[in-house]
Amino acid sequence: MAERILFVTSNGTGLGHLTRSMAIAKRLDGAFEPLVLTLSAAAPVVDRLGFPVEYVASYATPGAGSDWRWSRRLRGRLRTAIAEAAPRLVVFDGAHPYQALIDAIAGARGTRAVWCRRPMWRPGSNPGALARSEFFDAVLEPGELAEREDRGPTVAVREQAHLVGPIVFCDPEELVPRAEAERELGLEPGKVNVLVQLGQGPEVAGAVTRCLDHLAGRDDVQVAALSSTIARLLTVPEGVVHLNATYPMSRYFAAFDLAVSAAGYNAFHELCRFGVPALYVPMPRQTDDQPARARYAAEAGIGLGADGPDSDRIETLLDELLDPGRRASMHERLGELRFEDGAAQAAQWLGKLAAAQAPAGRRRSGWWRRWLRRPLSSARRAAPFAARLPLHAAAFVKQTIVRRPPRTVVLALGVTEGALERELEGALARTPDPPGRVLVITDSLEFAPLLRAGVGFEHVPGPGEAQARVAGGDYHEFLSRRLALILAERPRPRRALAIGDRGADLLPEIA
Repeated sequence: MAERILFVTSNGTGLGHLTRSMAIAKRLDGAFEPLVLTLSAAAPVVDRLGFPVEYVASYATPGAGSDWRWSRRLRGRLRTAIAEAAPRLVVFDGAHPYQALIDAIAGARGTRAVWCRRPMWRPGSNPGALARSEFFDAVLEPGELAEREDRGPTVAVREQAHLVGPIVFCDPEELVPRAEAERELGLEPGKVNVLVQLGQGPEVAGAVTRCLDHLAGRDDVQVAALSSTIARLLTVPEGVVHLNATYPMSRYFAAFDLAVSAAGYNAFHELCRFGVPALYVPMPRQTDDQPARARYAAEAGIGLGADGPDSDRIETLLDELLDPGRRASMHERLGELRFEDGAAQAAQWLGKLAAAQAPAGRRRSGWWRRWLRRPLSSARRAAPFAARLPLHAAAFVKQTIVRRPPRTVVLALGVTEGALERELEGALARTPDPPGRVLVITDSLEFAPLLRAGVGFEHVPGPGEAQARVAGGDYHEFLSRRLALILAERPRPRRALAIGDRGADLLPEIA
């Protein structure tokens, strides 16, 4: 019987955390079964790629309630998922280990915990996070091509981590040949193809519009604009090929002569790995130092770098990128790069760690006492008390945003594929509560209608899925446990509705 490795990822802004986890998971030895528990609404992508996944709503979603109650609810979900799966390893990919996760792994017997911690943090960002390394058995650091530009806090503790090469999802042999890729994407052959993929976020729309307006209508180029898995583009100019969420997009990179991209870890390393010259437009992020990667690309001659999405040089840089001589020079420099397979290295190392004798138990986290005993640096001493607290402990001191709990709960279990949107519209018509006060609990990974409706939603793995199988026992018992964990730390709803083939008999448990 295969041993299990549980990958846990934070919500993030894009798909970076999930992509690294899946890149490692797909390269694990067959003796290990990967499971994924994620706070990212991109969970359907994980399912489509064949990995068992369970989605837990993040703290910023409708109906989450206070951060304190959300954290307690997440701790229960994590403790139960770990107890049911009994994984040899829990691998967390995220910039800040949640307190709920620290508590959950502290009590897990026979399970090691690894923090997959990407480098290139902004200088001074995420104070207090690195101290949480001590709650893990090991730290895994993916390689960073722009390492020489890294001025962040992880540099000082690099020797404490296990280092691997840059992690990308696809291997070179997985790329679709150019002619086939153009045909699948609807691109006319024989042109210079430009991919615009700036991701998602409130700052992205303006930069995308400027890039597309500047490139559209030119006879010498063909432009393709990519909608992200999490957020769709609203409109594109005439003549631009609109690519719906395509994951992994890197499989089609042979179709493109150049790209316009954000400078996040995954996009940057994928474009460099597969030799696509690019204009990197760094997006402002709390931790990730995207401007540093854009600077490196320009200085190394493997791309161009803008100052940010509001840069007044974007159009000028696009013209420079389209220059055949400039593009050829960048392509040559990209061909000189030598990449190690960081994902395969990480999978092999994790496999060895998982196969080794695991500890019989873990000591309690004791994070509060440890935090109080930590010596104060001058910077921490000067900061306000609440700012010196670990991120998720700040809920003890000050609750700045309270997302109101749901008043209506909708059980959407066993809804046939494609029918969720219609069924949900009917349920919302039967409640006086606005969508933000409605929580949908579903075994479907059809998240798009839920996101469009603006409701809160939580996911329960369906019958026959890996999470229910490894939990053992009857599926109804598994489902009842998940419902109790999802509704924990929330007041009893005023209304409970059911749609789909299953769930009506469970209404008395939640009403």
